[in-house]
Amino acid sequence: MKSKSLTLSAFDIKSENKNKGGVRVRIGRLLVYAILIIYSLWLLMPFFVILVTSFTSNAEYAEATGYIWWPKNFSFEGYERLFSDDPYMIGGIPSLLRGFFNTMWITLLPLFSSLFMSLLVAYCYSKYNFPCKNLLFMITVTLMFVPTGAFSFVSYMFYQNIGWTEGYAAWLPMIVPGLFAGAGTVFFLRPYLEGINKEIIEAAQIDGMGFWQIFFAIIIPLSKPALIAQFIFGFVGGYNNYSGALLYLNDQIESMWTLQLSLQKLIAYLSTSASGDYAFRCATALLAMLPLIIVYLFCQKFFIEGISFGGGKE
Repeated sequence: MKSKSLTLSAFDIKSENKNKGGVRVRIGRLLVYAILIIYSLWLLMPFFVILVTSFTSNAEYAEATGYIWWPKNFSFEGYERLFSDDPYMIGGIPSLLRGFFNTMWITLLPLFSSLFMSLLVAYCYSKYNFPCKNLLFMITVTLMFVPTGAFSFVSYMFYQNIGWTEGYAAWLPMIVPGLFAGAGTVFFLRPYLEGINKEIIEAAQIDGMGFWQIFFAIIIPLSKPALIAQFIFGFVGGYNNYSGALLYLNDQIESMWTLQLSLQKLIAYLSTSASGDYAFRCATALLAMLPLIIVYLFCQKFFIEGISFGGGKE
């Protein structure tokens, strides 16, 4: 009887410790969730401010004594000015829309080419042995640490000497260098491709498939998550490329301007006519961010899978 009571006491102690442990776990989870919620609100608050301000009229801002968290009457005044008071409009096409299309093709053309070339180089590095392989890869990695921004003026002088800074040829310095493989992309893709079982490639070779057949039929489909992740990085970088547009397109005709340059010119012009035009400025910022948000929302699943380096191990 005594041993039974001791057993029950030990069981009670274990149950009590288990309950205490469960309480600690729940409290810890609540704290983590609370921190994550606060951090998310902190990150999303600027987007909320931009959204609300873009739909608030200038008259309401002039009458307000404090910050407006929600407009009394939604106004599209800021958006209307983008399309009605545009001094750079050509043929009825607003400079914002024209700059968007210029940015799209200037960004996407070299981006797709660079992704293809980078995947090809990473595939050769990961699955084939050739002389000086490791040395060449180290040189490729070293190129990642070269501050390309420091050579902007030198690059401009080079392109100026070959006639790529005048007229429509000014687009070429923003396109041609990006057509080739990127060192950072190759560095990212190589370990991903190393995770692909070599038996798959050997089986394909036994079946009579050549290098290009394997590359297009096996490597590219298996690398889709990693390619999409790199696509997002490259798209964001190209979409927000203001320095390149300022360097090569600032003195060119308005029809050649990219979105970032068009926004800068438009804000600089319209802000002089209406001091503190917050609705217009936030409307332009929101429209400029919208394509990036849409791309991320549609690609976030592949983006997360791609950066985890786990998609190729099947």
